[in-house]
Amino acid sequence: MPAAKPNPQQLTLRLKCHKTTILLLVAPHDSLTSIKVKLLEAMKVANISEIQGRALPTSPEDVLLGVLIAKNDPGAGWTDLEIPEKEEVAHKESSVLNASPMGAGLEDGSVLAFKFRTEASDTDDLDMGDNEWDVIMPTFDDEEGSQMNEGEEA
Repeated sequence: MPAAKPNPQQLTLRLKCHKTTILLLVAPHDSLTSIKVKLLEAMKVANISEIQGRALPTSPEDVLLGVLIAKNDPGAGWTDLEIPEKEEVAHKESSVLNASPMGAGLEDGSVLAFKFRTEASDTDDLDMGDNEWDVIMPTFDDEEGSQMNEGEEA
């Protein structure tokens, strides 16, 4: 699969789960479902079959996306990107935020968390809990420590 060429009408999103980061080039008006499909395809191309013992789902509906609660503070945690649809008597009502990265206010370089629904569950219950996201963000101290270890003599 040839690498996509960036253009000003596209965004680079960083999708993270545990220590894995997948970069995706998407259009601002792509649906969140199409982004989930691209994420699963990218992991298959990279020969990623599981993350932290959790197998990749076969359906994009089993991929959940999260955004930082505080944009500049990863320590504040993550929250679901998609807002649950409201069931009305006559019709379903969904949020404009669910429609696309543009609707969700995402920008070029935005970081999203992702996780998978459990295989055994057919409800919205997740194996990590409703608001638990397994994302390890590198810190400056991590980089500094690894550089010192490389240069030290035993």
